[in-house]
Amino acid sequence: MKKGVNNMTINHDEILNKIKNEIYKIHPVTNPRKNNEIKSVMEIYFTIGETYDNIPITTIKFLDGDEYSKSSTPAFYKLDEYINLEIVNKLISYLLVEYPYINDLSISSMSFSLSFIYPFEMENKEGISCDKIILKFNTRSYEFIPILNNYLINILLTFTNELSQTQTFQDEYSEYCNHLQKSILDSLSEKEIEQMIKILPNEIKRKLLKTLSSQYFSQFYQDYYHNDEVNSKKLIKSEKKLPSKF
Repeated sequence: MKKGVNNMTINHDEILNKIKNEIYKIHPVTNPRKNNEIKSVMEIYFTIGETYDNIPITTIKFLDGDEYSKSSTPAFYKLDEYINLEIVNKLISYLLVEYPYINDLSISSMSFSLSFIYPFEMENKEGISCDKIILKFNTRSYEFIPILNNYLINILLTFTNELSQTQTFQDEYSEYCNHLQKSILDSLSEKEIEQMIKILPNEIKRKLLKTLSSQYFSQFYQDYYHNDEVNSKKLIKSEKKLPSKF
């Protein structure tokens, strides 16, 4: 990691401490934590990219203000690597102690963000004197969207319970999963599809087959087993058990 006026040579554990210290410096722990009517908001901003020398880079900036206006704080860190998933998870776990609710998940083409808030009953208790903290990940180039998606997928899988409490997550997550499923299935070759189906549990295979129309399934079954005497007998036997109205 490069050293400069605003940059520090730190390891990943130190990154987490630096972020915590910046939060405490601007919004110290007070009792009660809510000390004015203005709703304070702090944003921790990660930008993923590369240098001109093709070196991975993560910049960490901080914005502070309220719901209507925020400005940059002096703190700024630049890492010659992508911040690892473990630190991201530790940061979110830390925020969830002080801010038990993720009240918003926002996903756009080149960024995503999480908003953390505390419940009303925590206003008069000791805690960080900031009403909302936003964690944002973004990139300025479509080249790094796959890396950004890795962070998003990791967060969705690790903090599903916390995220699932909001309607925003349910809508966004469902849309994201649908898009991901379509993208993956459209990209698979015939051989890859066969391999994927082969390793599925039998109950899942049954469910998938049940999504077929009954007419298509009946025709498929008869065509497929047309020359299979044993299975043809099974089919005939099962047909005899159909209700009398058929």
